[in-house]
Amino acid sequence: MDVFKRLEETVNKQFDHGDLPKWLADPALEVARSPQLYQDNEYLVELLLQQVEEYDVYAEAGCCKWAYDHEDVARTLRWLKEGK
Repeated sequence: MDVFKRLEETVNKQFDHGDLPKWLADPALEVARSPQLYQDNEYLVELLLQQVEEYDVYAEAGCCKWAYDHEDVARTLRWLKEGK
């Protein structure tokens, strides 16, 4: 399965059964469903996939960062939109 399909499945899972908010899920699904627009930045799509897989709303709550939070996901989405 390619990274875009994996991203779509993971976003849906984290939105439906996890804590991923709609305001992050919607643009992440847009990326997943538009491989022709983002294939040149597949490394960022892979990063986004990892961040969504390990998303935790409380990632910054402890002394050590052990997961990704909304700021990480939003930053990667911004980089994808900017074409970095």
